Amino acid sequence: MPFCPECRDKFEDRIEVCPDCKVTLVKKLPTPPEEGRKTDQPLVRIAIAPNEPIAKMWAGVLDEYDIRCLLKGIQLGGWAAYAPAFEMRHDIYVLESEVDTAKEVLAPFLVDQEGGKF
Repeated sequence: MPFCPECRDKFEDRIEVCPDCKVTLVKKLPTPPEEGRKTDQPLVRIAIAPNEPIAKMWAGVLDEYDIRCLLKGIQLGGWAAYAPAFEMRHDIYVLESEVDTAKEVLAPFLVDQEGGKF
């Protein structure tokens, strides 16, 4: 059964051109383009979490706002390579188009108790 690649309607085998779109029908529909967010953008580091549990908490907060992120542990080398994950700092990256929103969402968490920034 052929389909129209434009309107995605299906037709009887005897029909070769979509009467509405005026395009040739195909036997199999192409996968629809992903709508919404562009994912072929560069990643931008927006924060450095002091340890893995906090990095995961911040990732969860971003997820609540539908902002995907990448967590990357910062390897310090030497003896620090054997440090537990809760002692290792983590970079947090987001898509370039979501940097401003992500920074705004994480702003309350980026100030530590002494008033400095992580």
